[in-house]
Amino acid sequence: MADLTGGELVAKTLKQAGVNHIFTLCGGHILPIYDGCLTHGIQIIDVRHEQAAAHAGDAYARLTRGIGVAVVTAGPGVTDSVTGVVNAYAARSPLLLIGGAAMIGLKGMGALQDIPQLPLFGSCTKGTWSVPETRLIPEMLTAAMRTALTGRPGPVFVEIPIDTLINSVEDRLAPIPTGYVHRNPQAGDPQSIERFADLLTRAERPLVMAGSGVYWDDAAADLARFAERAGVPVFMNGAGRGCLPSDHPLAFSQARGFALSNGDVVIVLGAPLDFRLGYGRPPTFAEDATVIMVDSDPTELGRNRPLALGLVGHIGLILRQGAGGLPSGLPSRFEKWLGQVRDKEREGREKLEAQAVSDQVPISHYRWAREIAQVVDANTIVVGDGGDVVNCAAKFVPLQRPGQWLDPGQFGCLGVGPSFAIAAKLLHPERKVLLISGDGAFGLNGMELETAARFNLPMTCIIGNDGGWGQIRNPQISFWGEARAVGTSLPFTRYDRMVEALGGRGLLITEPKEIRPALETALASDEVWCLNVVLDPAAYRKTGQVSLAI
Repeated sequence: MADLTGGELVAKTLKQAGVNHIFTLCGGHILPIYDGCLTHGIQIIDVRHEQAAAHAGDAYARLTRGIGVAVVTAGPGVTDSVTGVVNAYAARSPLLLIGGAAMIGLKGMGALQDIPQLPLFGSCTKGTWSVPETRLIPEMLTAAMRTALTGRPGPVFVEIPIDTLINSVEDRLAPIPTGYVHRNPQAGDPQSIERFADLLTRAERPLVMAGSGVYWDDAAADLARFAERAGVPVFMNGAGRGCLPSDHPLAFSQARGFALSNGDVVIVLGAPLDFRLGYGRPPTFAEDATVIMVDSDPTELGRNRPLALGLVGHIGLILRQGAGGLPSGLPSRFEKWLGQVRDKEREGREKLEAQAVSDQVPISHYRWAREIAQVVDANTIVVGDGGDVVNCAAKFVPLQRPGQWLDPGQFGCLGVGPSFAIAAKLLHPERKVLLISGDGAFGLNGMELETAARFNLPMTCIIGNDGGWGQIRNPQISFWGEARAVGTSLPFTRYDRMVEALGGRGLLITEPKEIRPALETALASDEVWCLNVVLDPAAYRKTGQVSLAI
C-alpha cells in the first residue's frame, strides 16, 4: 500500500473528476496541493490576484459545464476570492474554491492568516466544509463537487488545514469515491406539459426569453426545434446568448422591448425575472401577459411576478415535450405578430447602423462596436467586461453558438475579463479569444495579461477607453451636471504600453479606420495584444443611451 499526502489526495480526487487545471496564487498553506498536482498531471495556472483565480475557475466551470477549481491560501487569500465566488453564485457556476487554513491545533491562537473562513461563504455558496483529517479529503471534496453540480449549480468552499495537507495516509484508508454525481434530466409532468402547449396554442403574440439555463442544460438544439415548431420569436440574455445563431430567422435582439411589452404569452427559459427583465413587471412586461417559466430552481418560479405556469426541470426535455404537444401549422397563426417583431428589429438595426458609420474623432462607441463585429466569426470566443462599452458592443457582435459569449452575469462584477479569457484559451487553444473591455474594468485585473503572456496564451484585448466609468458618469452628469461629477473620471491611460511592459504587444488607436486592421493582425498572431482605442466620452450619452446601473 502506498502512503499519500493530503496534497496528493486533493490532486488525485480532482483528476478523477476531470479537472486538468487549477487557478491559484501561491501561499505556504497550499504548497502540498501544488506538489500533488505536479505528480498527477494537473496544470497549475498561477495568477496575480486571488479574485482573478476565482474568476478563472468560474469561467472554466461555465465553459465545461463542470467543475472549475481555484486554490487560495489562508486568510487574505480566501478573503480576496470572495467577490469571485459571489459572482459565480449569481451565475449558477459550479466553482470549487479550496482554501488553505492554519494547523488544526493552532486555530484561534493567533496563527498566521488564521480567521474563521467558513462564515464568509455562508450566504454565497451551496455549502462549506472544513476537512478535519487527511483520510477524509476525498470524501469531503467529492461531497462538495456533488453539491456544486446537482440541482441549481453553484460554488462551494472547502477549507483544508496545512497539517491535513502535509500528513500522509495509506491510500486504502482514503479511497476516492466514484459515481457520486447523478445529474439526471427531469422532465415535466404530463398535466403541466399539456397546459404549456395549450397556453401557447391559444396565444396571439407569444415570445421566448432564453436565459443562461438554456446554456447550462445544453438545450440549444431543443430551443431551435421548439421555436421552429411553434414559429415564435426568441430573445436571449446572459449565457443564453448564442443558443440560437444571430442569423437564425427567429432570433431577435433589438425588438425585445417591443415584444415584451406587447406579448400576451411570454415563455421564460432559465432566466430569472431580475433587473435585466424589469422584474417581469410593467412596463417591461405587458400587465396582462401570461408568463410561463421553466427553471431548474423552483425558488425562481413566481419570484417578482405571478405565473400562469411554472415548470421545474431540464429545459431541453421540457421543450421537447412541449413541442410534441403543439398542433402542426402553428407558425401560420403567428405570422402577423412575427412580421411586427421583424419590422421593429429592422428599425432598431437601421438606427444602430446609422450611428455606427460615423468617422468622428474621438471615435464613437457605435463605430468601435461595429468594427469589432466585423472580425468576430464562429471560431472566436468573446468576453465582455465593462459597462457602456460592452453594452454597446453586445448590440453588434454576432454569435453563432452557445458558449461563444462570456460576461460577468447577473451580479455585474467588473474585472472578470482577463481571467475569463485565460480560461477560454486554456480550454480552447484552437480558437481566437477576444476580450472587449472598458478602461475602468481593465484596471481591476489588467495585470492578468502578464499571466496570459507567461503561459503563452495568445489573446486580444480591445479596450474602449472613454476616460471614465461611463455607465456611472453619464447618468451622474445628466442628474447633477458636469461640475458636480466626481469620482467617475479616469485619465486616458496608455494601457497598450502597460501590456507591452508585461510581455505582450500594444497599440494606441485614435482613428476609426485603424480598428479593424489592428484587430485582424492581433487575432491572427500568437501573442497577447492590447488595442487601446480612444473613444469620445460624451458619444454614448449623446445617443440618449444613458442607464443608471442600479
